[in-house]
Amino acid sequence: MLAYRLIHGNFLALRSFCPSCKHTIAWFDVVPLFSYVALGGRCRVCRQPISWLYPFIEALTAILFVLLFWRIDERFIFGFGIFFSALIVTIRTDLETMLISRYVTLFLVPFGWFLSFFGMIPVTLSEAVVGALSAGIFLFVVARIFAFITHKEGMGQGDIDLLMFIGSFLGFSGWWMSLLIGSLIGSLVGVGMLILRIPCWSLKIPFGPLLAIGAIVDVFLHTQIMAFLLVS
Repeated sequence: MLAYRLIHGNFLALRSFCPSCKHTIAWFDVVPLFSYVALGGRCRVCRQPISWLYPFIEALTAILFVLLFWRIDERFIFGFGIFFSALIVTIRTDLETMLISRYVTLFLVPFGWFLSFFGMIPVTLSEAVVGALSAGIFLFVVARIFAFITHKEGMGQGDIDLLMFIGSFLGFSGWWMSLLIGSLIGSLVGVGMLILRIPCWSLKIPFGPLLAIGAIVDVFLHTQIMAFLLVS
């Protein structure tokens, strides 16, 4: 709901509503996952299809927060809970509209610094500040060089804001690892599309969800990945 309203507005609506017919949705039709299955993926009133993004995000949220409480030190659960929530919203909006709201990226950078100062995320304040600033500078320079060479926009401002947000919570090594993992996943997706002969040269693939997935993987597997890279 938050992801939808950040992009489409309608903040004054107190209840959830169908995007097609605007009919207020009953409480028993907004039960995560179960309602989507029970309704056959369609609105009860107008019978228009319900976006697959709704059950996808509901399932992703459930999985991530189960892993959060299972794998993360209890001192960092609140901080990473905020972090994951913002990433989930980013994934939803970028997949649907290729837009990323600054309310869940750039505007939360100071919040990452605040949490680091009070030890609520596993980076120091200096690491959080350096992480955010270095991420923003790096991706801005890369985007400008790409645009100069190709005369096309390769990275949007939303991607830069997102990487700064990731850096404010995970530090320099965290945003670098998120970028590396996201780029690797994107490359694998591109290769897979070529193998399957799916036309992809003119297809715009949002980079925000890949960065978000990279950040999530880094949160859970940072130590293991760093150990693997150092050994290699």
